Amino acid sequence: MHVTAESSRQLCGPYDTAFVDIGGTVVHIEPPFFETVLRIAAEFGVPNPPDDFEQRADRVWRQDGEENRSRGCTLTTSASSNYWQSQYVRLGEVLGIHDTAGFGHVLYERFSSFEAYQPMPGAVDALRALNRLGLRLVVASNWEGWLGRLLALLDLERFFAAQVVSADIGAEKPDRLFFERGLAIAQASRRRVLHVGDNFDADIKGALNAGVDAVWVNPSVPADSPVPAIASIANLPDLIRPHVAPPPWPLA
Repeated sequence: MHVTAESSRQLCGPYDTAFVDIGGTVVHIEPPFFETVLRIAAEFGVPNPPDDFEQRADRVWRQDGEENRSRGCTLTTSASSNYWQSQYVRLGEVLGIHDTAGFGHVLYERFSSFEAYQPMPGAVDALRALNRLGLRLVVASNWEGWLGRLLALLDLERFFAAQVVSADIGAEKPDRLFFERGLAIAQASRRRVLHVGDNFDADIKGALNAGVDAVWVNPSVPADSPVPAIASIANLPDLIRPHVAPPPWPLA
């Protein structure tokens, strides 16, 4: 990880608004991603994956990040479909599946369905606690246009005052434009906003480059993290409590 001295930042505040990433921060795939991939691989005639499958799959994701292949994939449904099915085809190749196109299609259908997602452990209690602290929560996520419906289905929509979704605003994290439009939609002051997310490039570097403080959700954060880190969103209320601005209304 390379960060500059200027990008290293601790919590200051006081904050009255938190931008909250969704995928990998508030919701996750359930059953887990690799478990689902291997179950479907068995249906395609590969019951025994290579011993190093997860490591080889991780290399696929790292190469994808280095080449910016995912750029713009959440802005339209067609872009999302093309990107993710191509990724799943590559996983099929690693597994030795003959019908990689069919495999990619089935995985895309699974992971773009509402049924694939559940709240992270402790997420509901954490969001409720943040609301009770008087913090205004705003969805800030790279996602297709159906994220709002997913949040409603999972009964999570009620915790958020506004939603900033890449497909709706035409910009993705880590672009500064995403955060600028988010600040406008939320009608929030930059210095009173904290961004919370799990992706270092999109969430942490993106927020810092936009002049927004950040917290990294990462169970195995490195020692040189440029921002405070927590293992899960369940830890956020305790971390942020001393930095929350007093609400302009009395709390019951």
